[in-house]
Amino acid sequence: MKQSIIALIFLSTIWQDRVNILLKTSKGDQIKISGETIYYNQKVIGRTNAEIVPASDYNRLIEQNGKILLFLETDERPNYNKLEVLSLTKTHCKKLIACVYNDKKQGTGPKPFTDIDNDGKLEFGGFDMTEKFPANDSAYYSPSKFYEIDNGTIILDSSLTREMDIKVNGQYIPRPLDKKGHCCIVIKKKSNR
Repeated sequence: MKQSIIALIFLSTIWQDRVNILLKTSKGDQIKISGETIYYNQKVIGRTNAEIVPASDYNRLIEQNGKILLFLETDERPNYNKLEVLSLTKTHCKKLIACVYNDKKQGTGPKPFTDIDNDGKLEFGGFDMTEKFPANDSAYYSPSKFYEIDNGTIILDSSLTREMDIKVNGQYIPRPLDKKGHCCIVIKKKSNR
């Protein structure tokens, strides 16, 4: 019996230590992520099944227009990590998107929460990993997705996505899947002239 209680306490401690993030809103409300549970002032408002990176610089709240957005970095190894974005109220949370992001550590592109295209709005997103194509003159098209934060909502930034795809791939292809529906079609490598 003693061993069962000790094992239960040990497992409980491991589970509680797995993720423990504490953030505060501008009004002083407390947002806590413990394990997979999300709390608003000690009240459970939802859960996430993502593998959260607790010490990430990108775990944060962004408040705009009376709305609260929670950003959590998720571990997606062996691929690049993602940002999971949730909309919060005092009574519930709703997952809006999960998208890969780039910074100096992973991929090409500027770090999240910067005004990448100088339109006055914070953006985040990027390119995920793609396999190397076996021929030297060709490559798999590497599509991106960039989003902007606008008045407390998340909007796909189509113009920035297009701009970044052209910058990295030398062209923009709106539907980059191959004939079998797999990502991605083969293109001629971008010239570095």
